[in-house]
Amino acid sequence: MDSARALTQVKVTGLLGRFTHTVNFPATDEFVIVHGPNGVGKTMLLDLISAVSWPVDFGKIARVPFQTLQMCFSDGSQLSIEKPEPESMHEEDQASPDDETRTAPASLSFLLEGPGPVRITWSPKLPVGRAEARRAFMRLETGSAELLSRNQRLLRNQLMHATDEVALLDLLAQWGDEPPDALRDLLSELMPAEMREYLTGIVVHSIDTHRLLGLSVPEDRPGRRQRPTLMKVEEFAQDLARRLAKELAENSRTSQELDRTYPQRLLENPAVDVSEQAIRERYDAQNELRRQLGDISLVDDDERSSVIEIPERMEDWQRAVLWTYLRDTEAKLATFQDTLDRVSRLREIVNSRFLFKHLEIDRERGFRLVSDDDGQELELASLSSGEQHELVLVYDLLFNVPLGALVLIDEPEISLHVSWQKGFITDLRKIASLVRFRTIVATHSPQIAGKWADRMVVLGPDAE
Repeated sequence: MDSARALTQVKVTGLLGRFTHTVNFPATDEFVIVHGPNGVGKTMLLDLISAVSWPVDFGKIARVPFQTLQMCFSDGSQLSIEKPEPESMHEEDQASPDDETRTAPASLSFLLEGPGPVRITWSPKLPVGRAEARRAFMRLETGSAELLSRNQRLLRNQLMHATDEVALLDLLAQWGDEPPDALRDLLSELMPAEMREYLTGIVVHSIDTHRLLGLSVPEDRPGRRQRPTLMKVEEFAQDLARRLAKELAENSRTSQELDRTYPQRLLENPAVDVSEQAIRERYDAQNELRRQLGDISLVDDDERSSVIEIPERMEDWQRAVLWTYLRDTEAKLATFQDTLDRVSRLREIVNSRFLFKHLEIDRERGFRLVSDDDGQELELASLSSGEQHELVLVYDLLFNVPLGALVLIDEPEISLHVSWQKGFITDLRKIASLVRFRTIVATHSPQIAGKWADRMVVLGPDAE
């Protein structure tokens, strides 16, 4: 999240029809821990925060049972969402005569106050008179009419016979987790521009309890069934390989440009006033950086082992040549620095947890698992559930979180040994210092909080 507008409080009422939860999150704090037993709505609270980020997930807002949601930010602004209970429809208003359980679409209202004198209200409704809007909703291309669910047919009938504004909340709720793109596009179009711009500044990254679920890999030949799902650790290994390839391509472009302009820059700006000690210190520092980059396969062995014989005493022209060369080398290696920092943190944390094996970085395959006993490669699938959770969680935080985002982590303790749980917040802070994000952690485990109990907000009947 933009550091100029950090979330400082979230309050929800009527959650699950019974709970009121308030979580204070001072703007200067890196994280807050939400603790409570099953059934108090910790996951739903995170879902609501996530749903409000852009693009707004109106379907999720529709499905979570709550009355009001209020989010306060460090710039003094406040976003409120109200969802009153739906009322029963009159029989003559029902979309289908044989549907006796149908209820009127629930209303939904957004209120944005601040910063400053800004005050915007909006309710997501479809103005039936807009032909282009109606056409967008008619493109519910999830299959033929025979394949549409009963609720979806009812909703379609409601749209076709509507004579007034149609509340969209109920439509989204009925479509489940994957509403058609037409619904999302239309809502983005209908939302006031100032509110839309405000919501785009709420950047959220969610890590939920299903974090080990991977991608389905389609067969090469049409008509064949999908192959088994790609494990998340395998998916992330491939992702790292793509990132390393991208870094190498960027480095190549930078190197080519510097090499092309090297002679001219040397002639125009010869650095003859640089001391020999400064040259040697910079050269040694670059050699150390090369060594580190070689460990993550971003520098080849021949480049790591190349040595420049620096004379004991240098002429002015030698200092000029070497200093320009070192400046260029530093610029070339700098293209790798961010990736080096993240990969080094990944290896540091993961290898401190794994027993009898360690993670190595491979340019072609991203990362691979190696036995400490005989150096043989191990299958990523051989990792235990806890080891997979650790690797997936750390990788996701290091490589997938946008800079300055609000990270929502649900039950990080899943499959983790108690000792790993106790080290979680320490690891989280190390990663956050690098990637620069703030975190709300929802957990059942008191071990997660450890010495950070003062950052813990307890939810549940006893906390009401």
